[in-house]
Amino acid sequence: MSKENPEYNVGDIISFSRGLYHHWRVYYGQEHGKHYVVNVSGGESNSKPLAITSKLKKEELNKVAGKSDYSVYRELDKHNEPRSPEQMKADMDKMIGTQIKYDPFGKNCQHFATQIRYGKEISPEGESAAKSVGKNLTDFRAEMDPFSVFGREKFKK
Repeated sequence: MSKENPEYNVGDIISFSRGLYHHWRVYYGQEHGKHYVVNVSGGESNSKPLAITSKLKKEELNKVAGKSDYSVYRELDKHNEPRSPEQMKADMDKMIGTQIKYDPFGKNCQHFATQIRYGKEISPEGESAAKSVGKNLTDFRAEMDPFSVFGREKFKK
């Protein structure tokens, strides 16, 4: 997929290469001739390094990408049924502007993207990273504040 000739569908997961990891966004659609994505953006640390509050934003694809390489990621479609574009867009519309808890290993941008696309959170990248860090991370997270990381809060504005 080239930047010059994109072929995106609402709800496509867009993978942005960030060197050692990927950042994941969901294709929202085209408005005024520009492509838009919804993503977990920024974050405010609450002094707990793995418990960050982030905001869901709709942003122009090319501005978000900058100089990063990116492509449509449909690898998980092999084992997961994508929801309808209407369902995905309705969920994104409801969630834009909300704040969520962000955890790079347990509630990351790939979890968000797959929740929109498939209706369930999946993150092979996060799972792989968590396994490589191992049990020490689990113990560290539990000692910090189990509710800030593991809690399943509703989206809040």
